[in-house]
Amino acid sequence: MITIEMHDVSIGYGRNVVLKGINLRVSPGEMVGLIGPNGCGKSTIIRALSRIIPPFSGRILVDGQDITRVSRRELAHLIGVVPQMPLLPSAFTAFEIVLMGRNPHLGFLQYEGPREIAIAWQAMEKTGTQSLAERRVSELSGGEIQGLLMARVLAQETKALLLDEPTANLDIGRQIEILGLIRNLRLDGNMAVLAALHDLNLAAQYCDRLVLIDRGRIYAEGTPREVVTAKNIAEVYGAESCVYSHPVNGLPCVLLKADNARLPGLSDTHEKEFSKD
Repeated sequence: MITIEMHDVSIGYGRNVVLKGINLRVSPGEMVGLIGPNGCGKSTIIRALSRIIPPFSGRILVDGQDITRVSRRELAHLIGVVPQMPLLPSAFTAFEIVLMGRNPHLGFLQYEGPREIAIAWQAMEKTGTQSLAERRVSELSGGEIQGLLMARVLAQETKALLLDEPTANLDIGRQIEILGLIRNLRLDGNMAVLAALHDLNLAAQYCDRLVLIDRGRIYAEGTPREVVTAKNIAEVYGAESCVYSHPVNGLPCVLLKADNARLPGLSDTHEKEFSKD
């Protein structure tokens, strides 16, 4: 069980500060969602936590240790990362990609043995990607590659997950399947999970807490009911919306208004009801 923390962290690229004074904590067994407009810095937080980019200031702690003092090999034992736009060798098979997740557990010049192969195969079974095992990366769709990335991070057997748009390129059935798998992993394994998500409805349904990023800072933080409000959506995204409670679980659901235009087939009664906020 580990905790991920950011204390007064400022990060960016070159001399350009993207995020300033970020304070964030993800506890074991918790799934926290990063939400906000395109370019607000969600992916930048993921990159900083995975040591792809160093912070300008502040401290990032993993399992109570300063991330700069943890070796990359040790960090790979603690945190698994699913990137948004991975660079994968096109000639590799899907199974070989998943098997890469075992690399942090191998010694110098050590080859994968029966145990590594079994773990990789089990990860593909959990993510429903076994049928892709012998296909080359160049033959796969974006959604299929996304499934492989999830399988690879499962094979890595870490104590925390950083996910950058884990449902990108997936149809609605696969989105629910993958997010359900992530939820079970963090509950069963008491894992800390931080996910950057675009879809507000999915974020509200699957995350324990949400962190809304805007203009380089944390604009709002709390439960989905506290963060996903019509006011916050209007001020951060610049979009009018209606936020309702889900009829089954009471969590917030977002319906966007289409520039106040009347929708085809919408009766006067329904239009008035839709316009209520």
